[in-house]
Amino acid sequence: MDAFFASVELLRYPQLKGLPVVIGGSRHTPEHEAQLIAQWGALDAIAVDAFPRLARYVGRGVITTATYPARQFGVGSAMGMMKAARLCPQAILLPIDFVRYRQYSRMFKDVILEMAPLMEDRGVDEVYIDFTQVPGGQHECGRVLAASIQQRIFEKTGLTCSVGVAPNKLLAKMASEFNKPQGISIVMP
Repeated sequence: MDAFFASVELLRYPQLKGLPVVIGGSRHTPEHEAQLIAQWGALDAIAVDAFPRLARYVGRGVITTATYPARQFGVGSAMGMMKAARLCPQAILLPIDFVRYRQYSRMFKDVILEMAPLMEDRGVDEVYIDFTQVPGGQHECGRVLAASIQQRIFEKTGLTCSVGVAPNKLLAKMASEFNKPQGISIVMP
């Protein structure tokens, strides 16, 4: 999945699309969300200026993920938040919501299992799929099925993913990183 945690948060806060956003630090709570809704009327009505900025963060937290605009400043997963604050102080800081990420993880994996039942789960945002026995799975070297999976995941979840098609898992994993976000990369045997 493409910048999975951040992409899930952008569904909640669409006003942050295109901005540098990092996920990390504290955990999301339903009580905090209820307070925001009481104050703003809806989560998507929160003014961009009202979100906390990474520049104000103090602590030893770690970035779990960052949007692609934040990554342009060198901010990435597993980076200390104080270092990230030096690279991109204007980044918006959102708390982690593992409950929501697991929900979206199940949703995108259900889509895949409907289309390609031989799937190896590799974590909350990554899977390996065997296209070998899937009808049409080899058409255009797997590109047609990969595009269909991307489309169906987007329709079901609103999220994008990148797909690497290759003769083995190592090459497929590498290929999935080549054209992010929402790319399809084919590695021939």
